[in-house]
Amino acid sequence: MKPRQIKIGDSRCSERFAFQCSIVLASGMQVGEGQTLNMSDRGCLVESSLPVKVGDQLQLRLSFHKSEPTMRVPRAAVCWVHGIRFGIKFIGIDEKDRARLTRVVTLLGGDPWARSYG
Repeated sequence: MKPRQIKIGDSRCSERFAFQCSIVLASGMQVGEGQTLNMSDRGCLVESSLPVKVGDQLQLRLSFHKSEPTMRVPRAAVCWVHGIRFGIKFIGIDEKDRARLTRVVTLLGGDPWARSYG
């Protein structure tokens, strides 16, 4: 089967920014670790050896800083896969973590009015 070519940015509704952090992913009984490579308020690019396929539902824990608690995303979907990299869309996230994520993404975008994170 020929791999599908992905044109990054084709179906995005929010800008992604380069951002690396540790991530723990759970899919059913499988748990794996990885790293984000970029982030937006709606999803992220992940690099992980956890085997996933398009449509898989995941639970995530993102570690932005070692001194802070992890951010929990109870429901996310795999949108595309290319080798060990895949795109994730955040589906279920509580208001507190959504606000935290928005703040991180705002800072990544270089908003001069945003206070320092960390």
